[in-house]
Amino acid sequence: MRGFFDIPETGMGAFAPPLPIRVLISEPDAVSRRFACALLERESGITVTCVDDSRLVSSIQESAPDLVIVDVHARAIRRTSSWAALGIEPAPATIVTAYDASAVSPFASTAIDFLVKPFDAERFEASMDLAKSAIARERAGGESGQIVDGKQADPARISWLERLVVESDHRMFLVRAEDIDWIQSSGDYVRLHVGTACHFLRQTMKELQAKLDPKRFLRVHRSAMVNLDRVKEFYLPPTGNMFVTLNTGVSLPLRRHTRFSLRRLLKNIS
Repeated sequence: MRGFFDIPETGMGAFAPPLPIRVLISEPDAVSRRFACALLERESGITVTCVDDSRLVSSIQESAPDLVIVDVHARAIRRTSSWAALGIEPAPATIVTAYDASAVSPFASTAIDFLVKPFDAERFEASMDLAKSAIARERAGGESGQIVDGKQADPARISWLERLVVESDHRMFLVRAEDIDWIQSSGDYVRLHVGTACHFLRQTMKELQAKLDPKRFLRVHRSAMVNLDRVKEFYLPPTGNMFVTLNTGVSLPLRRHTRFSLRRLLKNIS
């Protein structure tokens, strides 16, 4: 295997770039709002709109966002159980925020995740991973009804990466995505762990994650993504660190998902 920094750029095969993700934020806490916007604006392929409580419903009706981030006590949703109950088309994903972890709301049960404020970057990114997976599933199923340039998005554009081209010792060969056990982040590169072999690829984890089927690959940590077909078990104790163990014997830490949101994600992709 060549040295880490000597690996040439590798082709990834034909892939239709994902459509932009439209995010609508209705967040009364100015610090949380600015923090979330700053994190999202650093990402390519995401557009962010912030509205106040009074414009939440009308903005959803007008812009049909892919993701809504809203405080659980927003007037529009305080006494309702879902977007559908308000007579509006639900977004593919909703993230509910609150100052109190014990806040109870029928609406919160329909959200993809529940963020307790103040939240840090890692917790917010974990929540965004859940939302992106939900949006990808919706688009792949052709159920999002997304409008782009006045036309409904074609679900056939979603074509998950099936093979990756890697190069080593003057040879180029293909690695099937389904054969990958897990993927490890190494800065601007990733390591593909395939059985006893390890291959370097010049892609960031975030770039590669957007091209892989979210029903097969799960980001379990900032630096690790697993093939769910290789997972033996998730260890989710009531307190303390959580782990995922692969059938190869490899154990990897789980990022700080809430146990509730992780269980919901796994049920949705099973």
